[in-house]
Amino acid sequence: AVLVKTLVLLPRSTPCFESMMQQVRHSAQRLLARRCNQSQAWQTLTATRLKATKAGTWIDGLVNLETNLVHAGVSPETGSGAILTPLFLSTTFVQDSVEDYLKKGYSYSRTNNPTTKALEVKLAEIEQGAGASAFGTGMAATTSAICATMKAGDHCVITDCSYGGTNRSCREFFTPLGMEFTFTDFSDPENVRKAMKPNTKLVFSETPANPLLTLCDIEAVSAIAKEGGAKHVVDATFATPVICRPLDHGADMVIQSLTKYYEGHNMMVGGAVISKDAELAEKVKWVQNVHGNILHP
Repeated sequence: AVLVKTLVLLPRSTPCFESMMQQVRHSAQRLLARRCNQSQAWQTLTATRLKATKAGTWIDGLVNLETNLVHAGVSPETGSGAILTPLFLSTTFVQDSVEDYLKKGYSYSRTNNPTTKALEVKLAEIEQGAGASAFGTGMAATTSAICATMKAGDHCVITDCSYGGTNRSCREFFTPLGMEFTFTDFSDPENVRKAMKPNTKLVFSETPANPLLTLCDIEAVSAIAKEGGAKHVVDATFATPVICRPLDHGADMVIQSLTKYYEGHNMMVGGAVISKDAELAEKVKWVQNVHGNILHP
């Protein structure tokens, strides 16, 4: 810090200026390595990229989670050059012709909206998924994940410690529709294995679980689900992607109640489902379009 302050006061023509600048660069790289535990190759790439980046341009390639939290899904708006994503409040979008329908990507805000899309791109990048759908509430996300993977006659193995709304929807809404749910202790993966059935299509875990904060082995449970031909969805709201990204550990979907840490200010409600592969992401998006469980821009 002292060196940086000294550089600010020195004119660039000072003989030692370049030498001191080099020291600052090396110190910054070492600090970056300690904080992020990065390989030397990654550090070199980062330093080269930052050196070449100018004001008004955007960084390509790998970036840290902290950078993605701020910048993922955000790019200058082409019409005005606005740095922040504009708020698109339009319900419908003009189509140039029948042949070019959806060429611009948008038709009706229940299906897709540019502002909401920017958030969904950010969510997918942060969670390392192929695609995301943002919903009006966390429960809308939960019920959509179930609807995207189950139908009448299907079975789900679900944690016996879960958010009350999740538990209620399974017992009182989906069960009368012909779906079956087995509630079990996920702290031991063997309990999940024993609960699996030939018609199990979904394994639903929550870690840390609400309200007792019990944990589960995401990789072990994901392997059991895959063995049984089922999808594994993880509600990781309490962990946030800063602590845990379930898709990195074999899960097929992750649920986030955006109302909690993503929003952070107690001013809005929202939810999201982020999927590991594009096919599942499209299925969740289709369910959202049918149900109309959208997040307002």
